[in-house]
Amino acid sequence: MTSVTRDHAGDSNAVGQPAIAPSPARRGRSWTTRLPTPRWVLFQIHWFLGITLGFVLALMGITGATMSFEDQIMRAISPGVVTVAVQTTQILSPDTLMARLHEQRPDDKVTMLVLSPAPDEAARVMFDRRPGEEGRGTRAYVDPYSGVILGGANGEAFFGFVRNLHRWLALPGGPNGIGRQITGPAVFALLFFCLSGLYLRWPRRVMDWRAWLALDTKAKGRAFLWSLHAVAGTWVLVIYLAIGLTGLWWSYDWYRQGVTQLLTGQAPQQERGGEQRGGGREGGGKEGGGRAGGAQTAVPMDTAWTGFLQQTGGHYEIATLTPPARPGAPVRIRYRAEGAPHEYATDDMTVDSASGAVKSESHYADKPTGAKLVSSILAIHRGTFFGTGGAIVFMIAAGTMPLFTVTGLMLYLDRRRKKKAARAAMAAAGITSATPAPVSTALTVAYASQTGTAEQLAWRTAGLLRDGGLAPEVVPLQKLELAGLTGRLLVVASTYGEGEPPDDLRIFAKKVMAKPAALAGLEYAVLALGDRGYEHFCGFGRALDKWLGDSGAVRLFDTVTVDASADGGDTAALHDWQARLRQLGAAQAPDWAPPVYDRWRLAERRLLNPGSPGNPAFHLALEPVDQPLPAWQAGDIVQILPANGDAAVQAFLTATGLDGAAWVQTPGGQERLDALLATSHLPDANDVLARGQAAQDVADGLAALPHREYSIASLPEDGRLDLLVRLQRRPDGTPGLGSGWLTTFAPLGHEVRLRIRNNPGFHPPAAPLPMILIGAGTGLAGLRAHLKHRRSRRLGQAWLVFGERTATHDRLHGPEIDTWQADGTLARVEWAFSRDGGGYVQQRVAAAAEEIRQWVGQGATIYVCGSLQGMAPAVDDALAKALGRDQLDALTADGRYRRDVY
Repeated sequence: MTSVTRDHAGDSNAVGQPAIAPSPARRGRSWTTRLPTPRWVLFQIHWFLGITLGFVLALMGITGATMSFEDQIMRAISPGVVTVAVQTTQILSPDTLMARLHEQRPDDKVTMLVLSPAPDEAARVMFDRRPGEEGRGTRAYVDPYSGVILGGANGEAFFGFVRNLHRWLALPGGPNGIGRQITGPAVFALLFFCLSGLYLRWPRRVMDWRAWLALDTKAKGRAFLWSLHAVAGTWVLVIYLAIGLTGLWWSYDWYRQGVTQLLTGQAPQQERGGEQRGGGREGGGKEGGGRAGGAQTAVPMDTAWTGFLQQTGGHYEIATLTPPARPGAPVRIRYRAEGAPHEYATDDMTVDSASGAVKSESHYADKPTGAKLVSSILAIHRGTFFGTGGAIVFMIAAGTMPLFTVTGLMLYLDRRRKKKAARAAMAAAGITSATPAPVSTALTVAYASQTGTAEQLAWRTAGLLRDGGLAPEVVPLQKLELAGLTGRLLVVASTYGEGEPPDDLRIFAKKVMAKPAALAGLEYAVLALGDRGYEHFCGFGRALDKWLGDSGAVRLFDTVTVDASADGGDTAALHDWQARLRQLGAAQAPDWAPPVYDRWRLAERRLLNPGSPGNPAFHLALEPVDQPLPAWQAGDIVQILPANGDAAVQAFLTATGLDGAAWVQTPGGQERLDALLATSHLPDANDVLARGQAAQDVADGLAALPHREYSIASLPEDGRLDLLVRLQRRPDGTPGLGSGWLTTFAPLGHEVRLRIRNNPGFHPPAAPLPMILIGAGTGLAGLRAHLKHRRSRRLGQAWLVFGERTATHDRLHGPEIDTWQADGTLARVEWAFSRDGGGYVQQRVAAAAEEIRQWVGQGATIYVCGSLQGMAPAVDDALAKALGRDQLDALTADGRYRRDVY
């Protein structure tokens, strides 16, 4: 974050929500409910439908793609059936073909005869279904030269099964079974995915094509999955809308009737439009007709056929004849003319069977647009409406439908894993169950947390109590309903700055603690966290202790205060708390161990503000030495163990006359004196001389240097851990401890000890909400990580308000910010350069009050990162004036106003 020590107690709260959330009906508890935003609701429905109907859509997509070139495939694998050898004899006339068919299958009725002018193309015939037979009947290929029935094409049974899967999931009942009740809603879900996905990923810069269509191939893990899911979804969005809107045609009669009425102004005919293979029509002819089964009375069609050939000049691609139901009735011929735009662009002719005169004729080209669309539903559904290229594109789009099921599921499982990991972190050591405590529990552990430590200690406290056979309930303090609360209450409370409550406890402190409550019958104890460098050390915890006592509760033991800024977390105070818990029945357990710091290497140090009137600010990059790059999230914090510079250590050794190479005994074993001095507070050299202390005496009296905390300015996918650190100087002009070590004394390549601390209270919002980021100076670090997070996920809708001294020297990471504004990651940037007359950040916030109200009204979250002295309180006041203090407090309680200030 910056080079100074964080001023708060270093604890945290994950959006104010506990890992265990009892129901509102539980005795003595009430839980506030967030008002869901439309985006949040759409997101929840989107993923829920994705993990329920996504697999159905994946199957429908694969089967649809499989059928895309069904006719071409069966033609290629069925020589001698779909195609025949060309002969010198004439192709048989319709009447002769019908007679030959009757000879071979005298008991079957022909409902359709399909003829082609191509000499190598077999004729096709549809026989009506026999009594007791399901479906519309059977189809067969016929040698047009001999009239011999050739049978079915190779692969016909396979494609029939695939079609059954596609339409009804191959479940019993076909169109009247349960399969249709599943595939129909699945198609509606596909349309919902298209529209909701478009809304959820809508970028702020809508005219930037890269924000819509550019796949982030450099992203890794979840970021890449999200990019693939969202960007590929945009690629196929229009295609999926076309597939879905046409797919409903076969799912619901009311939909087909409504679309027909809308496009043509007429009610649909009784016969259903259909598919070339098993869908209603083949080559434009009617498949059904007459009763099922029974012998067929021969009605001559040759004269009508001759009239058709004369009328068309023989220029057609395929023609379907429907045998007349009775003698003298006209012959209906549906055909596709040469050059037709697609296979369902058919013309219709009715020809007198006796004279061959054309009685009526209609052409696809003459139809109104709406009627063309109605007759081309299947062509649109398959993409052939747009030519061969369209069919290929639709096939690829349908075939990639499982991609969205898989990536959506992986994103969902990743969220589940992260929630599980968060619960494990909150539960900490010893928590073995995530089940709510019994309703009759008389023991509650509450926490008031800013950045994580208090919450973690609360869960570790509960773990010891549970291991001792007790049944504590763990809740955030602000969620606790005090009316009627009895039994025992243990509170782990963090103090923020000079005696302030954590952000989530503002309303609680202002309204609930304003007067005593009725808590007679309650016993309590407080573990207070704070920073001993402040005048009001553990101020909020002490105030809470007093308020509970004034409310009639009985103190179990005195408040235990913890200096959370101390390295190792003030182990003596934590040991005291553990001992007190054992008096209450907690289990015996090893003392809570101090944190473990890993070995990292300082890989880069780059000055960001040369010539600035302020202190130099550096971009630092660190890489792990002996471990893989660990995981962290935007908003997390790094704790670094600083060291004294070599010059300071040597000056002390010279002044005291001690040998730095001398070995001394420490609790961890033997260590060289100069190495121990490098990581410890240096004693006064004159005092050492006056006491006549030897090397071991000095070592026994040394106190370890405290850690320093900084906001992480990068993401794991960057491959390094970045920091923004400004050199701080003491009143005597010497460099500050942490900043001096990182920016001045530690050489490049030198080892740095650090640990990453989870800071869920400053993590990105769970839903893809707009974000207002406000900061100054090296507070840009935490905001930079959030912007990287949003850029990797193409979230957009971010507004940065950032303050520094001069535009010439202090545009920290300016080119990077300009790039993010150009690619849509940042919709708006406000620079406040105070030395140039541009005012301060809080003034920019005040000037943009109306826009801030609009963004908040649209669900935006507000993140503030920077100094607790000056910037953060001033920005807080400006936001309170813009939104109203009550609304700002409500945003805080709802996790939409988050601060990481120091």
